[in-house]
Amino acid sequence: MSDSPIEKTMRLLEQSRSTAAMTAFVHALQVGSPKIRDSAARAILRSGSSLGKMELIRQIRKLSPDVLEVMNTADGDMSFPLKQCLLHGDPQQAFMALDAIEVARLYQNIPMVLEFLRQATGEIADRGEQVLGSLVDRLFETRMTARDARLTITDQCIGKMLQHLSVELNSFAQCRRPQAIVEAILILADSEHPVARHLMRESAPEWQSLVWEVLAQSKHPGILRFLTKALSVKYLHPKILDIVSGRTDIEFQMTMIRLVPTRMNINQERNYQLLTGLPWLQPTDELWLSLPDEFHVQLVQLIRLVCFTRSLKLAFAKSIYQHASVEARKSANDFKHMLRQEEYDACVQHALDSDNAEFEAWGLSQLRDTNLPDKYRQLVDRLDSPHKIVEDQAREALGRFEVQQAIDFSESAKPSAGPKIADLLLKVNPFAIQELCREMANPVRTRRLRAAKAAHFMQLHTEVTPALLELLQDNDTIVKRVVAEILGDIPTRQVAGRLQELLDDSSPRVREAAAASLAKITPQLTGSFPNAERS
Repeated sequence: MSDSPIEKTMRLLEQSRSTAAMTAFVHALQVGSPKIRDSAARAILRSGSSLGKMELIRQIRKLSPDVLEVMNTADGDMSFPLKQCLLHGDPQQAFMALDAIEVARLYQNIPMVLEFLRQATGEIADRGEQVLGSLVDRLFETRMTARDARLTITDQCIGKMLQHLSVELNSFAQCRRPQAIVEAILILADSEHPVARHLMRESAPEWQSLVWEVLAQSKHPGILRFLTKALSVKYLHPKILDIVSGRTDIEFQMTMIRLVPTRMNINQERNYQLLTGLPWLQPTDELWLSLPDEFHVQLVQLIRLVCFTRSLKLAFAKSIYQHASVEARKSANDFKHMLRQEEYDACVQHALDSDNAEFEAWGLSQLRDTNLPDKYRQLVDRLDSPHKIVEDQAREALGRFEVQQAIDFSESAKPSAGPKIADLLLKVNPFAIQELCREMANPVRTRRLRAAKAAHFMQLHTEVTPALLELLQDNDTIVKRVVAEILGDIPTRQVAGRLQELLDDSSPRVREAAAASLAKITPQLTGSFPNAERS
């Protein structure tokens, strides 16, 4: 920009020291080219000419953000012409000065605006109050979004502004716009700031009365934030507690939910416990349905903190597990113990029957803590769910159901549960048959026996026939006898041949078992059962 022809021309005019140079700059502010206007404005700011700065005030809305930024520096100081317009000029000039202060965000001129408000009346005073509010709003918004160095600068600016505002508290009678002053302080300060403490506890009764009125009625985000954050201080003003307990507007509700502390300090824990209820916080369906899901976790925390009666807490616990988001339900584990087992089971079953895949998945994650019948069947059925989140949750819940666990179940389950356990095992573990066969080859006799019996109980004996036939060579007669009995349910010629060999076994119990199994399968191999396997 400094090397452009326009900028070079402006620099030459500055250096010429001609009386016509400033006239040229003033005329340049009115041309259609933004580059020419901005170059002329910078030249005027460098010159320090009051005449030129007066023209900048008139043309303020035509200037670029870069030029307005220069006005906030010492090199672009606009205080003198602004003061002349605002405090000593006619109403039109005053309007232009207020416009310039607002557009350029000239926070350093706030004392001048406050002085103006002490003497102005009518429409021009309304405009002055509007400009004050605009500057306060911009400072508040900047502090909410600024980071690092910019935040530090903003905090310094707010600190200076609060000092200027505190001067207004010395006399209520001389202040013509007291509500604007109160709102500005409450928006920019927190309840522990010295200016805010003085306003609430030590200022004239008229000021304090106005404070409670503003806190009870204003919907400005800064006021609502002040009110909610006041619950974190060591010495909570009783009036704050009354106002928090009485407000029902949706703006306050959302602010309180959004700012509820996730980690409590001693002051917050004590102050929230002083709230025995909130008129808008009731365990209804509408409470959850009207609130976006992303705020449900904070709402659970608020319910946890407020000192409700036990019966109301119980009603909230039911509403959480019936209507809150999945994340909120996960965060509400401490409410679970408040419900009777059958009540919690009903909530989980309600989630399992939901058309919402996330709720259904949450229900699956809770099945192990319920007494719902056929829990594992519900998990197995959802392995084929069209919703990946449901399928993944079912697999996760069944992830520990392996061969050893299936063997354990087989020893205590009813006979009718055998095929169900097999179905579950095969769906969860695609290598279940191989693992079951390896278990039947385990060096420990007890484990070989348990695996063989479990395979028979789950009706998987035909799937593990080779492993069972290998066990007929076992050195333990008990193992051979048990396997011989199991093979009686596998009518194949190969099995019959191997059983025939056992008729000469040294153990009479093994010979008896082999003979009984042969008697059982021989009719099936000779045509009594046409569909029997003949291989």
